[in-house]
Amino acid sequence: MRDETPPWDHGVVLVCTHQRDPDAAKPSCGREAGLKLRQWLKQAARAEDGPAARCRVLATGCLDVCPHDGVTVGFEPGHRAVVVDPEADREALLALTRAHFEGLTATAAAGKREKARRALGRLLK
Repeated sequence: MRDETPPWDHGVVLVCTHQRDPDAAKPSCGREAGLKLRQWLKQAARAEDGPAARCRVLATGCLDVCPHDGVTVGFEPGHRAVVVDPEADREALLALTRAHFEGLTATAAAGKREKARRALGRLLK
């Protein structure tokens, strides 16, 4: 095993594509619906200006949030999951993706400014 630096340091959006048998005890998001949603969100996010354009949109297996209707979408960092209608909620999902990654960028920038301020304070002492 070895550590690698991933190219997706701006965060990831995880779109469930898990497909269970129709008679399974738990429902599933569905492979086709999840893959179509992932492709749409990936293209829409890439067309953005800003942090959402730099996130990775990945298909994944079960996120363990199993809706009877809709597709589960997770955000990392942030440990957040939402269930969306893969057609009706597309624009709302794009807006949420935009807001999520803009918020992370603003938080990271504030942290970097605070770290620089502390370092400057130590130098001036």
